[in-house]
Amino acid sequence: MIKVGICEDEKVSREAIAKMLEQYFSQKGINYQQKEYESGQSFMEEKEKTDILLLDIEMEGISGIQLKNWLWRKNEDTKIVFVTKHLEEMPEAFGKNVYGFLHKPLVEAKLTKYLNRMIEDIDESHNLVIKSVNRDLAKRIKDIYYFVADTKYSRMVCKDGDYFCDLSLIQLEEELKDQYFFRCHKCYLVNLRSISHIDDSISIKNGDRVPISRRKGKALKESYREYIIRKAR
Repeated sequence: MIKVGICEDEKVSREAIAKMLEQYFSQKGINYQQKEYESGQSFMEEKEKTDILLLDIEMEGISGIQLKNWLWRKNEDTKIVFVTKHLEEMPEAFGKNVYGFLHKPLVEAKLTKYLNRMIEDIDESHNLVIKSVNRDLAKRIKDIYYFVADTKYSRMVCKDGDYFCDLSLIQLEEELKDQYFFRCHKCYLVNLRSISHIDDSISIKNGDRVPISRRKGKALKESYREYIIRKAR
């Protein structure tokens, strides 16, 4: 679930941005949660974790630039796109996690470009935390190739080796449902990022071959095609 904030003191502008976000995430098939803020102060008081923030530079009280600096001091990883009527303010607005600027009225194609970049970076930075032989283990999701059923638990095959995982494939499938994983066989859950080729089985980028259940073949190819299209947009 990606959490998106709109911090903008003009209601008409908030509504326009919200409509574009709804269309974007619906087309992408990505689950998201949206919150709107009328001021920088209301955002700061909310104390809500925010992955992506559409932020107006010019607001009464706390400006967008001041809010950006506040997030930086708190070491928050919120990804920001500024919204402004006056591009001459851009130099002061650059900084950590600032992806770009949108000039009012907003152009949907430009917003889409920034959202694509931010979503990609969010996906690549996510970790999966599991228990492995009496210790907590965190692995970047992009570095996981696939999971194999191991009695009621599983084995995780990663870029840097294999690890015991205390979760079943059913639990992992639910945990990773928004992270481009596909249950291709009753004993295998594969990361679509790790696929190099699909024929009668799956070729993984590390050279492994993963079987495909006969009834899952068509759905796997459709899911992989959708993943490739999403990443290409």
